[in-house]
Amino acid sequence: MNQLMTYSLYIIGFPSLYGGAGAELYHQIKVWRQMGMEMHLIPTQKNAHGAGLYPEMVKLGVMVHEGYDWEAIPAGAPVISFCNEEFLAALPKIRKRTGRTVFVNCMTWLFGREKEAMRRGDISLFLYQNSNVMGNVMPRLRALNPDPAIRFMTFRPYFDAADFPFAAGRSTDWFGAGHISRQDEDKFSKDTWHIYEHFASPVRKKGTFLGFDRRSEAKTGRPPDWVETFHDQKSLSQQEFYRRCHIVLQPTDTTENWPRVGFEAMASGSVLVVDRRGGWEQMVEHGKTGWLCECPGDFITYATKMAWEPHYREDMAAAARERGMALGGQEASMESWQEVFEAISRIPDS
Repeated sequence: MNQLMTYSLYIIGFPSLYGGAGAELYHQIKVWRQMGMEMHLIPTQKNAHGAGLYPEMVKLGVMVHEGYDWEAIPAGAPVISFCNEEFLAALPKIRKRTGRTVFVNCMTWLFGREKEAMRRGDISLFLYQNSNVMGNVMPRLRALNPDPAIRFMTFRPYFDAADFPFAAGRSTDWFGAGHISRQDEDKFSKDTWHIYEHFASPVRKKGTFLGFDRRSEAKTGRPPDWVETFHDQKSLSQQEFYRRCHIVLQPTDTTENWPRVGFEAMASGSVLVVDRRGGWEQMVEHGKTGWLCECPGDFITYATKMAWEPHYREDMAAAARERGMALGGQEASMESWQEVFEAISRIPDS
């Protein structure tokens, strides 16, 4: 890390409290600050000074430049971006200033512009949140450009659990199950209401869906009367969602990468009942910190088990909280980022 202390890190994009890449960036900025990194944000928007997190960035000592100001990047400076297509589009200009270009793809698929950048050799280091995704996409990128100087690495993202307090002493008068995601159709299974209607509970069931609109309903059909839906976090906070949910019962058609809602649920004490694929397989220990499901019957079985066995569920919630802290904790993340920054320092600066 000492080798990099003379460096400033130039971040393309802007953090956000909610959503995928923006929220991921927000949490990493916190751990980079703990590591003593000097940070510069170059937003890919024109109104960043009016963004909700602008005051906090200033308080943290982050320099916020004007949007799209590539001229602010000094020669040879390390540049990093999280899942930002504007960064991919601007790479030919950015590469004229530095060869230390780092891209974090938070998805499980490749952007068209990401493939174009790989053909040109405009990305020096690709970062991934888990090894499964890296193992899947790296050969496809290597096929476009076999240059061995282009590096691929994983890192351990930091998750600041402070905003998601553990909800102990949940209601025993009703049993809450919920789904939290974007409203996109792929974030839902066509079997959603079949699963929700057929799991059994000794007490009244209450459902909460955060991130639901006409697109979601087109996929799932009309929600049952006992399920309450909210368009986004402006109508129900994420913290209140987890307080309502004894379990997060979340069948989807997507393959998740490294889902932040998993960390939020584990920190909050909502037991995960999710698909056995993608990042969930690395995040959840089946039967110990959550449940991994392969079919609608699995979702029904494990949701029923959690409703009927509250002490087991509480033990799982406590174990999941510890698991989340180990996976996304500050110490592990700082060690991981140290390795990344050392790798960046070895990239030729032009």
